Amino acid sequence: MLNTQVQELEANKVALTVEVEKEKVNAAYNSFFSRAARQIRIPGFRQGKAPRNVIAAAMGQEYVKAQIEEELIQEVYAQAIKDNKLQPVGRFELVESNLKENEPYKFKIQFEVRPKLGEFNYKGMSTQVQREIVDEESVDKVIEQVREQQSKTEAIEDGELTVGDYFSAKLEVTCEGEPEEELSDDKMTHKLLKDDKLFAFCEGMKIGESRTTQRKNEDESQKDSKYYGKTLEYKVTLTRISRPTLPELNDEFAQRLGDYKDVEALKVRIREDLEERSKFDAEERAFDDILSKIIEEYKFDVPEAMIQSTIDFFIQGLDRRWRQFGTTIQDYLRNSGKDVHEFRESFRERALRQTKMMLIIDAIGERENIEVTDADYREEIEKRAKEYNMPVEKLLETLAQNDGEENVKFSLRSQKIRDFILKNNEVKYDMVKEADENKEDDEA
Repeated sequence: MLNTQVQELEANKVALTVEVEKEKVNAAYNSFFSRAARQIRIPGFRQGKAPRNVIAAAMGQEYVKAQIEEELIQEVYAQAIKDNKLQPVGRFELVESNLKENEPYKFKIQFEVRPKLGEFNYKGMSTQVQREIVDEESVDKVIEQVREQQSKTEAIEDGELTVGDYFSAKLEVTCEGEPEEELSDDKMTHKLLKDDKLFAFCEGMKIGESRTTQRKNEDESQKDSKYYGKTLEYKVTLTRISRPTLPELNDEFAQRLGDYKDVEALKVRIREDLEERSKFDAEERAFDDILSKIIEEYKFDVPEAMIQSTIDFFIQGLDRRWRQFGTTIQDYLRNSGKDVHEFRESFRERALRQTKMMLIIDAIGERENIEVTDADYREEIEKRAKEYNMPVEKLLETLAQNDGEENVKFSLRSQKIRDFILKNNEVKYDMVKEADENKEDDEA
C-alpha cells in the first residue's frame, strides 16, 4: 500500500506526494544494475560480472539515479492516481525527489486533472432551429445525382464545351506577370458547372482553343494566402471534352440500383432517407444550441493540456484531409508565413468550446447514470454487421483486435446522452427549404 498525499494547487491542478517503501527502492536498484551488467561491456570484466560501483562510474552516477528514479515513478504512478481517484489530463512535472538506496523514496509531482463540474442546469431549456423540408423537388434532386453517378461519358471531338461537360486542359497561371508553377497544371481536369466561379469563361471553347482571363484574389477566406490582393491571370488550352450521357429514368434503372420494384419504390426509399437525414441534422443543431446555452450559463476552467490535446486532434484530421489533395500543413505554413504556434492558436477558441462540450456531455451522462448495456452493444453490433454484410462474430473479433469495442460503446453512450438532452428540453423547428449550414463545420 502506497503512502500518498494530494494537495490541490489551483483550479484543475494538484500536487501528488508519494512515498515508496525501502524494499521496492532496493529492488529497483538491483533490477537496474542486473540489466546494465548484461548490456554494457567494461574492459577487465566478463559480461554481467562488473561490480555496481564500476558500472555506476562508467554510466555516470546522475544517469543511473535518473533512470532508477524514472522507473520507480512509472511503476507506482498508475496505482497512486487510482488510489486517489485522480484523472490526469497531461504529463506530470517532477518537483521534489530524494532517491537514495536503502532508504524510502519520497517524491512529489504536479499535473493537471480533469475538471470536476459543479451543479449546472441542463433541463427545461428551449431552442428553435431549422429543419429542411423534404418534398418532390428534394427527391428529384437526389434522383438526378444518382443518374449522374451512373452516367457514361463520351469524347466530343467537334463540339463546344457546355455546362455539365468534363474537360481536360493545360492551365497556365501567372501572378503579376510571373509564372506560378504551384497553381499551374499541364493535365487539369474539371467539370464545367453552372455559374462556375473560375472557369465560366471557358464555355463555348473548342478543342485546341486557348482563352485567358484575369481575376483579382479578394476572397476573405484567402487572407493568409500569398496571392491575396494580387491579380492572377489564367490561360486555359482545351485538350479534351467528355460529355456525360444520363441513363433513362425507368423501372430497369431503379432495379439496377438495388432491391426496388420500380422507380416509385426507389423514390420512397430516397424520401425516407432524406426525412431521416433532415431529422438528424435538425436534432444536431438543437443539441449543439442547447449545449452552447449550457456553456454560456455555466462558467468553468479547462486545463490547458486538454485544450492542446483537442487542438492536436483537429490538426491531425486536417493534415489527413490535406494529404489527400497532395499538400501538407508544412506547405501551408511555408506559404502563409505563419509559425506553428500561431497556427495552433488559431484553433484555440474552437478547441476550448469543443472540450467544454465534451466535459458537459460526460457530466450529464454520469449524473443521469446513462450507460451502455450488453444488450445495447449487441444490438448495435448486429446492426453494423448487417450494414457491412459481415458475420456478427467476425465483426466482434475485428473490433476486439483494434480496440473498437470501446469506440462503439463511447458512440452509443454519446447518442443516449444526446437523446436524453433533446427529450428533456423544448425543441421547436422552423421548416425551411434549405437549412443553414453549421457554422462550425464551415470553419473546419
